Amino acid sequence: MNKAVTVVGGGAIGLSTAWELSQRGFIVTVIDKGVTGRGTSWAGAGILPPANLKNSYDPIDRLRGLSHTLFPRWAEKLKADTGIDPELKRCGGLYLAESAGEIAAMSGMTEYWHEMSIECNQLTADEILDREPALARWWHETSNASVWHVPDEYQLRSPRYLQALAAACRQSGVSFFENTDVTDIRCLNGNAEIQYEGHWRTTDNIVLTSGVWTGQIAASLELELSIVPIRGQMLLLKTASPLVKNVINMGQRYILAREDGHTLIGSNEEESGFELGTTDSVLKSLLEFALHLLPELKSAEQVKAWSGLRPMTFDGFPMIGRVPGVANLHIAAGHHRSGLHLSPGTAVLIADMLSEKIPDIPVDAFQIRKQQPNNAARSCTNT
Repeated sequence: MNKAVTVVGGGAIGLSTAWELSQRGFIVTVIDKGVTGRGTSWAGAGILPPANLKNSYDPIDRLRGLSHTLFPRWAEKLKADTGIDPELKRCGGLYLAESAGEIAAMSGMTEYWHEMSIECNQLTADEILDREPALARWWHETSNASVWHVPDEYQLRSPRYLQALAAACRQSGVSFFENTDVTDIRCLNGNAEIQYEGHWRTTDNIVLTSGVWTGQIAASLELELSIVPIRGQMLLLKTASPLVKNVINMGQRYILAREDGHTLIGSNEEESGFELGTTDSVLKSLLEFALHLLPELKSAEQVKAWSGLRPMTFDGFPMIGRVPGVANLHIAAGHHRSGLHLSPGTAVLIADMLSEKIPDIPVDAFQIRKQQPNNAARSCTNT
């Protein structure tokens, strides 16, 4: 008999996990507190930095490498199965540095990439202007600037990726409960039950992929402080045609253009609790950053702005695995700025765990990490 799995959360991690599980024969239900695919994942730009599974050793680099390897196949299958193109594009990335500190940081980053056999080349003036003519004014007016090119950087159209995943899930028989809050979790004899629509329910396995809300669902999980929401704001402009081909990166900020001329400017990091929303000061700084690099954007249409809450863990590693002491409860959350990029790899790891298969990469670094003194196993047993 096929096992049943309830996935709580319908973002990139939740939908990817649901799709992978359904492909392996699990009976899957997705519960989302809002409209599926409209949360933090929808707000993301969809930048997939370079990665190399074969030559990576750090746990997060291995997970990134696994996802990076899976993404082209996933995107192709999603498009073939659903007719929705996630618009995965190996566009390459340019990394810009102006100050001595930025140049030193990028020099260290390029050395790290070279150790993983990731191609990264510092460009000459002619190469910069050949690749991105729109950067000409910035280059000529900025002294001591440096630019590196990374061929293996992708961009993904986040809303369409989520739409394709949702459609593929439905085609595979996944059931959906939208606009449905999971209001509590309790543990009886070492197994978890979740409460929604006024009833307590359990199933063979429950997977929490609820991002920043994961620690808020139930105090008994003792994860309230393990995932911190970090707000990021983004600005969307529109030009008649794209001004740049590569993803343009400078520190934590970026510019990327879609083929239809929509141009995303991001992003910042701020601790604002669970409050969404944009601020004039941040949007002004993002626009100034974009105009500094690409003055031609001055005539672009300002389409809209939005924000998202990124789930950050206190050690920077996502939590992927079973909750200690709870036989049927797993968590996949805390991916911070990389939820879209890490979604295929995370889905495969969770599906391997539930299939009792040894994952292809070590998962010890992603174990569930609590910041509170009590033990979940004890609270589960005694409830």
